[in-house]
Amino acid sequence: MTRVRSILFLIAVLAPPLAVVQAEGHSLAALVAENEELITLQSLIDAAGLGDALAAEGPLTLYAPVNEAFAVLPDFAVNWLLDNPDQLAAVIGEHPGGDMTGVNAVGDPVEADNGTLQMVDALLLPVIELAVVIPAFVDGDIIAAGSSTLFPLSDAIATRFRDEGYAGNITVDSIGSGAGFERFCAEGVTDIANASRPIRDAEVENCHAIDRSVFPIRVGTDALAVVVNRANDFADSLTPEELARLFSTADTWQDVNADWPAEPIERFIPGTDSGTFDYFVEEVFDKDQAPVLDAARTSLSEDDNVLVQGVSGNPWAVGFFGYAYYEANSEILNAVAIEGVAPSGSSVDDGSYPLARPLFLYAAPEVIAGKPQVGDFLAWFLSVVNDEVEAAGYFPADAAGLNLARLLVAAATGG
Repeated sequence: MTRVRSILFLIAVLAPPLAVVQAEGHSLAALVAENEELITLQSLIDAAGLGDALAAEGPLTLYAPVNEAFAVLPDFAVNWLLDNPDQLAAVIGEHPGGDMTGVNAVGDPVEADNGTLQMVDALLLPVIELAVVIPAFVDGDIIAAGSSTLFPLSDAIATRFRDEGYAGNITVDSIGSGAGFERFCAEGVTDIANASRPIRDAEVENCHAIDRSVFPIRVGTDALAVVVNRANDFADSLTPEELARLFSTADTWQDVNADWPAEPIERFIPGTDSGTFDYFVEEVFDKDQAPVLDAARTSLSEDDNVLVQGVSGNPWAVGFFGYAYYEANSEILNAVAIEGVAPSGSSVDDGSYPLARPLFLYAAPEVIAGKPQVGDFLAWFLSVVNDEVEAAGYFPADAAGLNLARLLVAAATGG
């Protein structure tokens, strides 16, 4: 295979190695076969028929993902690759380049007789192309439910799906990430779960108990916004410690910062079924809900619009929710910077805003097998999401995350 003879990529251009370990008398094929950290890679190489290429005359360079790197691929996706040698060869063939962010070397590079082996800790996939979906040709109902944060984006894309010809019934309910997983994994009554947090182990177990091989589809990035009333002209930035006091033990604003007014704090926060609540508690309180739930004058709601109304209606109020709801109400609310960094596209992209988080759809190949229209919608969703994500108040997912999502949808749909 010509492309493999120059560089066999499964992942990542790395910084120039500091040292090379010699392995005389060994080809790259032998080095991979002898290394227990490369068992998964070896099985894929065997299935794709690339063993001879790795034993061929070099020089070759192999960036080889260790077993743990394949954890992002559910079993059904690995099995799909094994059943589709052409797709598998594309995945473990030469990659023309791309974003190598987040890729790390595992150990020193090893020099073989016919090239160099460098183990790495992540996958870099070729660009995955999904089949074109025409909404007018899609039949059958589709039911999604979950995150209120993700609702504006999912609802906008569902509306566009209808506008472009889909004549079936598509439902998107805003009930919170936890309730969305309950419907999808425990009750099995929805086709897609919208989530503003990763799925939990117990929720995965619930999905498996009803024979759903749940998998994530990264669709965007949200910045959780801490907001105050427009009349508040003093709380323009918070340290992490002030943020924690503000939503727990502080009774007045002066308890947060001695220079601020001694006025009682009114708190408006998402309900406990919300992925936004879970994320905030995890980031600010190390997963301990008690300080937040025990705070005085705290109102909870799964409806972010209720939170907007609460904060906008009280000059001493504070709240938090997804950036989309702040952006839609920026004329009546102020966003508070965290450590001097305000939520924005640039601060999310460069990682300087500390309360940014991924947004997901969750699906299952078993659902798609019974309702092919769900797979069609997911594929179409990924084809248009970057056209809609910023208008809905979010930020695009990184290219690698979207590409992995396309691979998982391709595997789930058999495309």
